Amino acid sequence: MRHLSLFSGIGGFDLAAERAGMTTVGQVEIDKHARSVLERWWPDVPRWEDIHDVTAGDVGPADVISGGFPCQDYSVAGKRGGLAGDRGELWWQFHRLIAECRPTWIIGENVPGLLSSHRGRDFAAILSSLVELGYGT
Repeated sequence: MRHLSLFSGIGGFDLAAERAGMTTVGQVEIDKHARSVLERWWPDVPRWEDIHDVTAGDVGPADVISGGFPCQDYSVAGKRGGLAGDRGELWWQFHRLIAECRPTWIIGENVPGLLSSHRGRDFAAILSSLVELGYGT
């Protein structure tokens, strides 16, 4: 199975995918230090810095897309900007690549505050956006 890693961090989902027998076909990570870790452990995997610059044509087919999209706008410790926040809106880039790549499986990770962000409306919007693409949640 082909795995695309978004908001890769230092590769937690990538390592899990590898151990499950998948091949990571691309990584997207904006943090320079995290990218250096990815480069060390996955030197042959194509890597992009900014999710806005990545398309399905760049990565090819993917059976699984994973990502821990930025949590600062959902966290109870943050300003609670939700989907409208500078980092919270990055969910829509994750969604765009899901729509373009049409993977069989999607793995998303975030903080517990996502469930209560804007009284649950942000999480409902995320789930609805996946259902509109034909995914079960």
